Amino acid sequence: MALAVVLLVISLGLSGLVGFAAHRASICTVKAVAEILTTRRAFMLVSFAKTALWVMLVTLALNWLVPTARSSGWELSIRSLAGGLLFGVGAAINGGCAFSTLTRLAGGRLSMLLSLAGFCLGVAGHVLLTSNHLVRAPTAAATYLEPPAPWTVALLAALLLWAVWEGPRLWRTRPTGTPLRTLAFADRYRLSTAAFLMGISNAILYASYGTWAYTSILNRGVREVLGSIETVQAIYWYLFAALLAGMFLSAWCKGGFRLDWRPSQKWRLYFLGGLLMGLGAAMVPGGNDVLILNSIPGLSPHAFPAYLAMIVGIVLALIIMKRINGQVPAVDCRGDLCTRD
Repeated sequence: MALAVVLLVISLGLSGLVGFAAHRASICTVKAVAEILTTRRAFMLVSFAKTALWVMLVTLALNWLVPTARSSGWELSIRSLAGGLLFGVGAAINGGCAFSTLTRLAGGRLSMLLSLAGFCLGVAGHVLLTSNHLVRAPTAAATYLEPPAPWTVALLAALLLWAVWEGPRLWRTRPTGTPLRTLAFADRYRLSTAAFLMGISNAILYASYGTWAYTSILNRGVREVLGSIETVQAIYWYLFAALLAGMFLSAWCKGGFRLDWRPSQKWRLYFLGGLLMGLGAAMVPGGNDVLILNSIPGLSPHAFPAYLAMIVGIVLALIIMKRINGQVPAVDCRGDLCTRD
């Protein structure tokens, strides 16, 4: 019993750390695409790749050391690509992806509840379509890591070499003379630092609980309510709450919490964006958080193509929005640090 409590506390702490780091680095796939479009730089997108590499390193190691470590995959299909495209368009309309929706909510923007409500309604719409055989449900498939194969030894070795270089680099390039406590509560995290913290923390959770990213939890929660799957274990809701608590703690500590409940015309866009994101995430399955934290590092067949489809959807939506509004939100990231979002 005591061991179970300790493991639960550690798991909640790791989930909270993922949320804290995501908030401090202000990461978001929509911002990553906007950075490319406005500055021709891709620091944030590269940080997502680093996050996936850290997760992949731990996942590969655990798959060899502990064959029962959890992993899951989905087949590549036109449906998963269409879902990625829909999710990307919805995220651009919403003004932020899965990560950004929660970080804005944690900062006090209650309008993001509309995004989450739209997301759940989108998932419910997908359940209705599949139950009436209008759309096929996603099909599970073995990942390229199952079972461990000889070629993964070379991949693991390459990842270990990269980690031996990247880990010490992060330490050497930290602001010199700055106490660890000051670094931990810095207003802005370097993108590579956030990638390391999120990657390692998430990898342990992924190996322990499987796909736990919050868009997956909401997806399964809606399906449970509609009776299409069995009960979602309580631990997943605890992890979701800890993730949000980590983001809230970050916003509160840096003085970034500002309660904003006043309605505006943008609220309709948030709901519409959330609706498309929910429908897309149900088709993929998974939002950008699931793909970056679980599916891509787990080498699921559908993951990388679906994420590329998301990026295409975001690009198309931002280009259209630029023609309507005359601008794309500026995101300025330099030297591994985003100073403007």
